[in-house]
Amino acid sequence: MRLKIVQQFPDFEERIDFLFQNDENFRDLCSDYDLCTSMILQRKIAEHKNKAEINEYETLQLILKEDIIKVLQSQT
Repeated sequence: MRLKIVQQFPDFEERIDFLFQNDENFRDLCSDYDLCTSMILQRKIAEHKNKAEINEYETLQLILKEDIIKVLQSQT
């Protein structure tokens, strides 16, 4: 999971490493983002695609990504 987050935000690799080691909330946030991303991919390859469900997951993914960025950019 850490590797996926580093791939998304390569400029923050050191900060991600620090937060993964020291911040359970950050790990949970990244886990939620990873799960959401997986759910989107599963829905997109499903035989019967539910566009509304995909849109909901994509909205959630965007919110989680924004939250991750806020944490990465914070100085504390």
